[in-house]
Amino acid sequence: MRYNLVMNYEESCEAIRKKLATLSDTNAEDWHLCLKARFGMALVFEAIRDVLGDGEVITTPYTCITSINPILVAGLTPVYHDIDKTILSTGKPDDKLCKGKTKAIVMQHTLGIIGDKTSLRKYADKHKLILVEDSAHCVTRFARDKDNKILADISVHSFGVEKVLTGSKFGGAIYINPELKKKNPDLYIRIVEKFDRLKQPDHFMAFRVRTYRLNNAIIQRLHGRLRRGFRNFEIKAGLLEPPIYPFEQDGQQDEPQATNKYINERILQQLGNLKPNYIRRSANVDLYRNKLQSKHFTKVTKIHEPLLAYPILFNDANKANEAYDMLSSQGYFIRRWYTPLLYPGPNSLKIYRYDPKKVPVAEDISTRVLCLPTDLPVIETTKIIRALTDPVAKEKKK
Repeated sequence: MRYNLVMNYEESCEAIRKKLATLSDTNAEDWHLCLKARFGMALVFEAIRDVLGDGEVITTPYTCITSINPILVAGLTPVYHDIDKTILSTGKPDDKLCKGKTKAIVMQHTLGIIGDKTSLRKYADKHKLILVEDSAHCVTRFARDKDNKILADISVHSFGVEKVLTGSKFGGAIYINPELKKKNPDLYIRIVEKFDRLKQPDHFMAFRVRTYRLNNAIIQRLHGRLRRGFRNFEIKAGLLEPPIYPFEQDGQQDEPQATNKYINERILQQLGNLKPNYIRRSANVDLYRNKLQSKHFTKVTKIHEPLLAYPILFNDANKANEAYDMLSSQGYFIRRWYTPLLYPGPNSLKIYRYDPKKVPVAEDISTRVLCLPTDLPVIETTKIIRALTDPVAKEKKK
């Protein structure tokens, strides 16, 4: 459907909200749009600070740096909890980590691994924290209780680069649980007000959004230093909007902005294909779960979920690097999320209040993880499995 022929900006925003509501069994009025998910997170944390005051946010270092910057620019302090290696995110934190000045806790679904996260809701309730869900890797999916109620107070979803919707490149959506209106009406109102004040991108940003695909296509055709040099030139000249700006490795980010009509059209097109997108990813996850085997690595999760990528954990970092090089040389896009932690790595650990010694599990897994694509045709996924499967394992299977 050619949405641009029949909708103006406001109508396309409403169409996205309705589509999100349909796909997630929620209400359209509880969804709020922005140019990037990180912008929405910043508005949420700013509102938390405005209403609840200065304080800390419990989060994980096993994440992208753009998930931590919103905490910093809001004037709050990140406190890092180590990860559960079976879900690659925060399990139930130690009560000692939550102090009187703790305001919120982030519940991240790394690669789309949700599982059972009711313990985090109980933890948040016990310590009177705002539970912020990071669903950037699993748009329209939520952690829910046994009665199918959404656990989080606020949920962050992304249509951006390297996420589930491969064609939209830009856009984020924040879901505000209507229960928050009852629990903390001041916070609810403050968040909504912040989204209502967002302005559409200026002409320069709109240009970078429109030319994003073309610029990246040109860059990918270049080689080595020429590629890096041209990319850096385009960024400095304001011609390319990169997934992560250099200044974002220093705890900064741009002012939040809304989407525009052009972005909305692409989001709507991609949301229209979300169901088959998730069906394909689920099928590939099942292939990895059932067919992939080796003495050199273990499969992180056995849960049947439509993951953004399928994580495997090698016995040592060298084997992980060898497998990455081998698959990359065959033309496969293999992710090393999150290698390093706070990907792609901060310029200063001090800015991020990060101490590697306090999160040994995350530090260890970061060096040994490989994330396999789930959006490929089955025949390509089968080739990856064959490339990674030991000859000994193949013989045993026969």
